[in-house]
Amino acid sequence: MNAALAKTDAQEAGFDEAIVLTQDGHVSEGSAENLFLVRDGVLTTPPASDNILEGIVRSSVLRIAADAGIPTAIRQVDRTELYIADELFLCGTGAQISPVTSVDHRAVGNGERGPITAKISQIYFDAVHANAPAYRAWVTPVYKR
Repeated sequence: MNAALAKTDAQEAGFDEAIVLTQDGHVSEGSAENLFLVRDGVLTTPPASDNILEGIVRSSVLRIAADAGIPTAIRQVDRTELYIADELFLCGTGAQISPVTSVDHRAVGNGERGPITAKISQIYFDAVHANAPAYRAWVTPVYKR
């Protein structure tokens, strides 16, 4: 219910999505997605202890980043870091990999999807469409009878 209320409040304020904070003001997640930011080439996401859903897509993104040699960090994220991030994206079953181009009317990076987000997104979509041999175990073929 809280997630639905957060998203509704965000939309009524003219935003597409809400970013939820912990009780102490750290970034938690979107209303139904995990959050990742990129700064200085490091992909960062909040820890499970910051009231996030430990999503399957989040785990997949972390694996893709490790396999692609992208440095990662799992740590608390301050709200102000969103304003100075080079890239930001949300991920989840419904969102898949969705770039965030602005936060609170401030552009994230250059206001477009960044190169690390693009790389992770491409690998992820290749994986879920069974076009990435390294991730073939992630999909189950369904055959027509």
